[in-house]
Amino acid sequence: MMTVREQMGDADTRCDVRHAVASRATTYRRLLLLIALFTLAVTAAMHPILDPDIWWHLRTGAWIVEHGNVPTTELYSRYGMGKPWVAYSWLFEVLVYGLYRAFGPVGLVLYTTSVALMIAVALHVLVRRFEPRFPIMVALTALGLCSFVPHMQPRPWLLTILFYIIELDILMAARRSGDTRRLFLLPPLFALWANVHIQFVYGLFVLCLAVIESISDSLLRRSQVGDEVKAIPTGRLLIVMAASTVMTLATPYHLSLYQTAFELMGETGPFNYVEELLALNFRSLSDWCVLATALGGVFVLGWQRDVRLFPYLLLAAGAFLSFRARRDVWFVVVAAIAIMATGRSTVAATQRFVLTKRQGLLVSGALVVMLVVVGWRQPITERHLEAVLSEKYPVAAAAVVEARGYPGPLYNYFNWGGYLIWRLPHLPVSMDGRTNVYGDARIRRAIATWTGKPGWDTDAELATARVVMASVDWPLAALLRLDTRFQLVYEDAVAAVFVATSLSETGAATARSQEGEHAHTGKEVLP
Repeated sequence: MMTVREQMGDADTRCDVRHAVASRATTYRRLLLLIALFTLAVTAAMHPILDPDIWWHLRTGAWIVEHGNVPTTELYSRYGMGKPWVAYSWLFEVLVYGLYRAFGPVGLVLYTTSVALMIAVALHVLVRRFEPRFPIMVALTALGLCSFVPHMQPRPWLLTILFYIIELDILMAARRSGDTRRLFLLPPLFALWANVHIQFVYGLFVLCLAVIESISDSLLRRSQVGDEVKAIPTGRLLIVMAASTVMTLATPYHLSLYQTAFELMGETGPFNYVEELLALNFRSLSDWCVLATALGGVFVLGWQRDVRLFPYLLLAAGAFLSFRARRDVWFVVVAAIAIMATGRSTVAATQRFVLTKRQGLLVSGALVVMLVVVGWRQPITERHLEAVLSEKYPVAAAAVVEARGYPGPLYNYFNWGGYLIWRLPHLPVSMDGRTNVYGDARIRRAIATWTGKPGWDTDAELATARVVMASVDWPLAALLRLDTRFQLVYEDAVAAVFVATSLSETGAATARSQEGEHAHTGKEVLP
């Protein structure tokens, strides 16, 4: 018979085994949640590229690679040709052009997916640093990623989101620990940021808010508030901010970059008609996630006993920028998530879930498998991506214009300008998504013409055009069919091409001779 001590020892052994099994099961569940979390970012980013602006970015990247320099004058539009112009995302443009040249359209998906995954990891690191409770950590990260879904496009703003998360991580960590050494990572971060996207100015603004809080703490003679937050020395912050500002001048454009930034900030008209600059309409889940995140940040600030200026100013600025334009919703989302993550927690930091090297490799391997599966299901192939592109952009129509050698000037639909810059570089466009090149008045005039408002037929740019690339969905396409100044020469389900009736018979004969050399799916009508 077993003694009491042996029975107790056997019971302890069984308890330890059950505890080990339960702990292993918990670990597996957490690993699965992490894999699902990062897969969310990958799935949101891995889709056909239909963004209207990526094409002029590609053309600029090609120009920079070809000339070994950055452009200083406008290259693509007949209105702005030769005028000063700043390619403020030049490094991004070189990057995506290199990917496109190596992998075709798949390279653009590769960029979007890679940066989206880096954003997911950076946001996870930010939240995990301050929130040890695994379910809440995953929930906050997932909420942020859901809010970013509309931003998963091949744009430089993806890098801005990434750098903003890193900046907030550094600032919040310094406020929590009092260790300011990592602040000196910000100047090189801003040097890179200023070369990929002009919204680096938002990052400098956040640094200004941190300086304001530090000055406030100095005036109130507070070196520490409670047990959670410590004041950052004002002198240290001013040095970091000055160094970061100087590093933003390490670009080919130097001070001209700030001039362009102020021009863009001064624009008001585009906020009424450019889709990405419109306010949230709350017709998608991502919009409601933005609202939920912002309200969560407000709730956490309301429960804090210690009032510090930085999180209040950060959330207020984020709310203004983000609810003014959907393009900037990342500002309030990341700010609110950082605030919620740094709220007081009764859970010891020692309970934080830490991945072992083996578990990290397991998660990485599972993500690679998910990338392959999602890419196969989409499918992300060059043929499929080009087929989807041709359903939204005038791919076949542009081929007709190129094959027949129609001369400019070109009059084109606003959203197609970027694509035509890439596809027909020899024909300067009349309009594209770079609103600061054209100004509010010209853009409003173009919109009025395309929508067929009274006076459309007196548009000077339309009257002098020799080729019109029209979307069949816009009223102008129907009006031009009745306009004796133009003749329809090609149309398909996406686009219609009109040429000026003043084209010479020589040009018409050339077009006829080329008809048999090029096959298109649309209906071709020779002048």
